[in-house]
Amino acid sequence: MTRSIAANIRGLTLAIAMTFLVTSVGVGYWTLVAGDELGSDPFNPRLVAAIRDRPRGFIKDSAGNTLAESVQTPDGYKRVYRDKTLAHVTGYASFQFGASGIEAAYAESLVGQDPGDPLSQWRARYLREREPPGSIVLGIDPKVQKAAVDALGGRRGAIVAIDPRNGAILASASWPQYDASLISDPATEDATWKQVNADPDKPLINRVTQGLYPPGSTFKIVTGAAALESGVDPNAKVRVDDPWQADKSWGSYFVRSSSRAHGDYTMADGYRLSENIYFAKIGLQIGGPKLAEYAQRFGIGSSTRCDITGAKGQLSRTGVLDRPTLVADTSYGQGELLVSPLQMALVAAAVGMGGVMPTPHYATEVRDAAGHAIRVIAPGPIGQVIRPETARTLTTMLVGAVEGPGAFAFAAK
Repeated sequence: MTRSIAANIRGLTLAIAMTFLVTSVGVGYWTLVAGDELGSDPFNPRLVAAIRDRPRGFIKDSAGNTLAESVQTPDGYKRVYRDKTLAHVTGYASFQFGASGIEAAYAESLVGQDPGDPLSQWRARYLREREPPGSIVLGIDPKVQKAAVDALGGRRGAIVAIDPRNGAILASASWPQYDASLISDPATEDATWKQVNADPDKPLINRVTQGLYPPGSTFKIVTGAAALESGVDPNAKVRVDDPWQADKSWGSYFVRSSSRAHGDYTMADGYRLSENIYFAKIGLQIGGPKLAEYAQRFGIGSSTRCDITGAKGQLSRTGVLDRPTLVADTSYGQGELLVSPLQMALVAAAVGMGGVMPTPHYATEVRDAAGHAIRVIAPGPIGQVIRPETARTLTTMLVGAVEGPGAFAFAAK
């Protein structure tokens, strides 16, 4: 990685990190047509039965530490999870409640039915024979994970760190946590399941991928990209007076300054001060349809394509920005906008990598029982979402916003 790319990524990471959650014809159909779908369903009886009948493979982090393994008991096998802070990532494997997280996403590999090997699939489906269980290696870096957990400090929320070059997720911290071992243990699964589902803080939710929140100032990255590619001059001065409304038709509605600033500001100033009024004005200048187009380019309202599925989020309740006040609010990350922390990490990653958005993934390798890599998980990028020159301009301003004078204003968002 070059020094300039490293600096860009560092600045963008700072900007994001401080911001923030089922007859013979019939048999033929289910076997031949729906077989692939059923084969990977975490509630498929064959895969569920395998939870107790035989050991599942290991789940390990990038340093080789074991995160999940099978332990033999008098009643069969049960899963044990070594790092509670990664319960939302490893997930659980329960005879009664199915599987979640990596345990669900890579269930076939973990029970010795490699989805990339047609012969393995055929033998498992028709002969009920399986290869020895495979293991899954994650991109999780234990040092980065610890830093993320420490930064959360037991507060409800989420932190995610992603390698923008390839989409590998290096850290994924979600609070509150739960004990996946208790859900996977036949002796405690029922009581634990009832307890966690009754908890008003919803600990089973992976807030990194499933939590939906207003993104706040981090969405100003999207607004800035839309403005630059719509011809807005980033050096043009925009008047900021607090409070502000476009005209009297807004009634009692005003946009409030986030910096309590008054004056004329460029886009770089807008980022440095994280100034709501500046971004509300340029959002109205380019218009709701253009802002919505760029939000969609950055994946707002769509699947992140992550191997652990999550929530899609929304641009607005209707999917369009059809009111001036809604355009203004959305431009600085409020309104009806809801996104996951992972989605906003992808926004930053795209800017840091010249406008190319990576495909996020927790797993990086599937290994056989002997520990040899049999499949490298390296999905290609989602695509070019903005022009390289736009990404460079944004990067310069964002790095300045978190490292230059007055940096705290943007970073604290």
